[in-house]
Amino acid sequence: MKLAALATVAVSVGTAFPAVGLGQGFPVTIAHEFGETTIAAAAERVVSVGMHEQDFLYALGIAPVGVHEWWGDYPYATWPWAEAARKAAGATPEVLKGFEINIEWVAAQHPDLIVATYYGDLDEATYRLLSAIAPTITAPRGFPQWGAPWQDELRLLGQATGRSARAEEIIAGIDAGFAAARAAFPGLEGKQAAVGYFDNGLVRTYNSADTSHRFLASLGLTIPKLYDEKAAERGHFDISPENLNLIELDAFVWPEGMAGISELSVYRTTRLHREGRDISLGGGVLSGALSFQTPPALGYLIDTLPPMLAAAVDGDPATAVPPPAQ
Repeated sequence: MKLAALATVAVSVGTAFPAVGLGQGFPVTIAHEFGETTIAAAAERVVSVGMHEQDFLYALGIAPVGVHEWWGDYPYATWPWAEAARKAAGATPEVLKGFEINIEWVAAQHPDLIVATYYGDLDEATYRLLSAIAPTITAPRGFPQWGAPWQDELRLLGQATGRSARAEEIIAGIDAGFAAARAAFPGLEGKQAAVGYFDNGLVRTYNSADTSHRFLASLGLTIPKLYDEKAAERGHFDISPENLNLIELDAFVWPEGMAGISELSVYRTTRLHREGRDISLGGGVLSGALSFQTPPALGYLIDTLPPMLAAAVDGDPATAVPPPAQ
């Protein structure tokens, strides 16, 4: 059963967004973290300089003329979960490579709207340079860098492009997908889980506002309150091998796999590992979707990750966690 069937219907842009009335609702003034931006008319040439906004635009039925690649090296900087939406939107964007925003590249795309709703390293000087090219909107107000919920980001982009009704349809569909997953896997409800990475001898994990942790919470799982306390200053914190009791949860997800930590005897003796509660995504497409947290990525995650989590939280090593679909 495809748990995200309802979400997929809402996220799909297989039928074109109606051309009639696209200019309605303009001019519109958008409030965002760098102030307010007035957009006089529906944009015809949208450029995304954030790291994942192309997925949101495709879902809204918009074909950006330029996008910024985060990682993955896929054509048009579009991962597999969003490829159908890209094609349906008719998008063949130019791609900006590298993490930094290239102002000259942006100007060369002749945008009439620039979106930077997911670029936490944006500074005031760069924002002013972008705004001199075209109206520019940045992240929703009131959230930490890189930490705005996908719903708020989608609503902001829907408002800026005159497609707020479409944004609400997408949100309703994804909410239905989460509800279906919770009904199908009731064993997830109330169990503790988290996401983390092992690097340079330390485990790095995050507070409950982390987008991956918000995804787990949407499935009924809970993030330990202690994580919010330890990550209060930076949004994340590091765990040394002698403190691995902090990840002794009902499930723990390793997006980049368990290379390195699985070789440590102190990890192999944890309840987490002995009872098969750890989930290795191996750094593939599913791992990418967990980082992107965009409407098309969420549909893919809802279909794929809940069965893996359910196998992990049951605490029975004989229940093998299914391998991630790639």
